[in-house]
Amino acid sequence: MYSLDEIKKDLKEKLSDYRYNHSLNVAEVSRELANIYGVNEEKAYLAGMVHDIAKEFSDEENKYYIKKYNLPDFGDEFRKIIHSYVGSVYLKEKYNIDDEICKAVRVHTTASTDMSKLDKIVFVADKIEPGKDYLGIEEERVVARKDLNKALLLCLENNYKKLISKGKTMYPSSLKVLKQLKKKHN
Repeated sequence: MYSLDEIKKDLKEKLSDYRYNHSLNVAEVSRELANIYGVNEEKAYLAGMVHDIAKEFSDEENKYYIKKYNLPDFGDEFRKIIHSYVGSVYLKEKYNIDDEICKAVRVHTTASTDMSKLDKIVFVADKIEPGKDYLGIEEERVVARKDLNKALLLCLENNYKKLISKGKTMYPSSLKVLKQLKKKHN
């Protein structure tokens, strides 16, 4: 069994100060949203705290876990997604963290068509934590505390717009989730 202190120590060693503080912010926002939406606050806090545990892994570490667990190789275009998959298997391997939390870590960058409330909470908390500031974030923060599904849709829409404005594409499964949510909410 793991302790929060042990995991925080691991995070502190693996992450830059910025990323460590971001992780603690996401944990706090995840706990707050869990309280609003009736999700286990301790699980939400832990999932938020560890969501980026592999964000600053070296290419060698990522390749090790990709090969060991036969994870998708996202190539250069979507390399920012790798940490979510690697992080989920790392957490399972090192701490035997439960599958619900590992899934929330795995889908916090891409979303998925079968997201639990916990998955949605971590995804949204990662976008709206107090250390972030970008066009549209204030609306995301307000909506997140009123309607989790609308907040997820808004976060995905804003991310899509940001990517398009930079000449990039959205990860295909994320785009699928965005289209599915738009259908539901229109």
